[in-house]
Amino acid sequence: MIISNKLESMKSLSKSEEVLAQYILNQKENIEKLSTKDLANATYTSPSTVIRLSQKLGFSGWTELKEKYLEELQYLNRHFSNIDSNFPFQSHDTLMNVASKIGHLACESIEDTLSLLRNDELNKAVTLLDKAQIINVFGISNSLLMAYDFKHKMLRINRHVEIMNLPEEQAFVASNSSPNHCAILISYSGEVEETLKIAKILRKNKTPIIALTSIGENTLKNFADCAFSITSREKLYSKIATYSTNNSVHLILDILYSCLFKMNYDYNLEYKTNISKNIEERFSTSNSLKEK
Repeated sequence: MIISNKLESMKSLSKSEEVLAQYILNQKENIEKLSTKDLANATYTSPSTVIRLSQKLGFSGWTELKEKYLEELQYLNRHFSNIDSNFPFQSHDTLMNVASKIGHLACESIEDTLSLLRNDELNKAVTLLDKAQIINVFGISNSLLMAYDFKHKMLRINRHVEIMNLPEEQAFVASNSSPNHCAILISYSGEVEETLKIAKILRKNKTPIIALTSIGENTLKNFADCAFSITSREKLYSKIATYSTNNSVHLILDILYSCLFKMNYDYNLEYKTNISKNIEERFSTSNSLKEK
């Protein structure tokens, strides 16, 4: 979970810590030059309270918290300048306004996801997937919807992907996994109890883990061999739909499929084309769609 969301939603804060949290949220980039003592003086609290709040958020102290928070703000200020990911349209918008805004939001989500992509993580993930005999995808709710499209694509290049819907079933599959498997875990917050349970089982079985999760520090990343950042601008609950996260997850899975396809391009292209011709009966009256 990103720091600003943590500061807004943490329930275990004292009154002094709540004052500090609200001050940080209000001041944003203005905290850059504040020391622990400066922050304490500005909020009429104490340096020890500043350190305690930083540690509750998972940081060693104010310096680390400030550094990560400023990085997060820099990220949040990129792209998405005109559209709110949580409420991209309003009740007074026309139907075409809604269509335009959702289209622009999709474009911005893609740009945002690409800006978070790192070559070393991508290379590591593709290598793990290429070595895997079986790829298991774990998640809850609609996080698995995009995974079915990933499975559909992978099946056509003879790559075996398993997706389980029930948490109990996921736990059993994870328990049967091995180093010859590779697991993709999808969790926006990175703190879902069921997903973390799966991650612990996989780690015990030495199964490589690829995580798709939000920016910032979270528990799921601690279990992962490599992690991809999902565009992280949506609230956990207060939103019309998961437009941005769905677009982001879908793009990352498409990129993983495409990079894996590229590793044996000619063979995969021939295999996919032949299997599609043999199994999928398709017809069109449009000359532009017909195969030569």
